[in-house]
Amino acid sequence: MTIMKPRSLYVFLLFAALVVFLWFAGCTQSSQSERKVIESTGVLKMPDSFGSSLRIIGDDGLIYLPSPFPYVHFRDGDSVAFTAITQPDPLYPISSGIPVEIVFMQQLPEGNGYVYGFGNVTYVPLEGGFYGINVDTGGAEGTLKYYPLDLDEEFQKDGLHVSFTAKESPGTMSIVQWGIPVNIVRMKALS
Repeated sequence: MTIMKPRSLYVFLLFAALVVFLWFAGCTQSSQSERKVIESTGVLKMPDSFGSSLRIIGDDGLIYLPSPFPYVHFRDGDSVAFTAITQPDPLYPISSGIPVEIVFMQQLPEGNGYVYGFGNVTYVPLEGGFYGINVDTGGAEGTLKYYPLDLDEEFQKDGLHVSFTAKESPGTMSIVQWGIPVNIVRMKALS
């Protein structure tokens, strides 16, 4: 039988204590996953001359740092509903807000304001055929459908991925019974 030398025993005990400490500190545990898709409402706060950043003060009390963001047509103090994807934050947990990539945003009250989002142009073979925009929010809202009343010919391509800003047109009469009627304000093909 071999007996451990005192130095080896001390190294072994130190190693065992370190393992126990790391275990109880949670360093060896798998990290909890973070919520990836956020669906919330809040108030826009635009950057000011004092150096504050663009942010959305959520009705849930959290601060969101949105990117990309359509500065045109949205104003400081607008109430908005939005869907966003959380972004990696190297400063977590000491950062001033949660960095998010906006997927969809809409001025509140609904049915009267601007909407902004990323979506896919789709050909819909109903009522003689037309083009719509599907926005997959990735959350509980699912896929939102917009019927652009004035989609330029260059964007009339099935499957085209676009970013867009549009103004809702709730009083528009149409034979098309698909999506929410909108007038396109800005649109960009993404690829």
